[in-house]
Amino acid sequence: MSGNEAVRPLTSSEVSVKLFVDEQSVVRPLELIAVFHQWIKEGALQDELVIDVANYEHVPKGPGIVLICDKAHYYFGVRAGRWGMRYRGRRDARATGEGAIASAFGSALRAAALLENDPTLEGRYRFRTDEVEFGIYDRLLAPSSQDTLDAVRPGLTSSLTALYGEQPQSLELVSGPKEPFMVAIKNAGSPSVEELLERVPAPVG
Repeated sequence: MSGNEAVRPLTSSEVSVKLFVDEQSVVRPLELIAVFHQWIKEGALQDELVIDVANYEHVPKGPGIVLICDKAHYYFGVRAGRWGMRYRGRRDARATGEGAIASAFGSALRAAALLENDPTLEGRYRFRTDEVEFGIYDRLLAPSSQDTLDAVRPGLTSSLTALYGEQPQSLELVSGPKEPFMVAIKNAGSPSVEELLERVPAPVG
């Protein structure tokens, strides 16, 4: 059995997608605490029991501003000097394989759309879609390795092609061996968040 045949990363519930803010200079992370509390009040996130908001902005290399939910967390933070919104599934995955990828993208895109359209933010937060991070926070099922990338590549490429209408330009492993598995995705096109949301398939079941 080869290494990638032994790896089943997309059976993990901890699939993650991060979208980056287009204009980094507009970011004022602390203002999002009130925005996230308003999401809780309004029940803005679909299919999520939203529990609380946590502020880790003062923690060096911390997760930033975190929206804590029952089945997932949403992080607005900085990685490698770039601010963005990350969706991270936690448990009770309803989908695996390409379904898990589509679900994670859909959740990340919906959160990004809420920020883009929030009236209190005055349209300052816009997200680029030509560069995206995809990750799996499960070092048992998805170690940070080429074998994991090889196992994920077919499903990730297929899902991205369906979403963007063309294959991604590149998928690059960007995590170290002791870090959670993380892939940098580059796409030729950059559809709007709303355009991509319209292409996300409906969840199964």
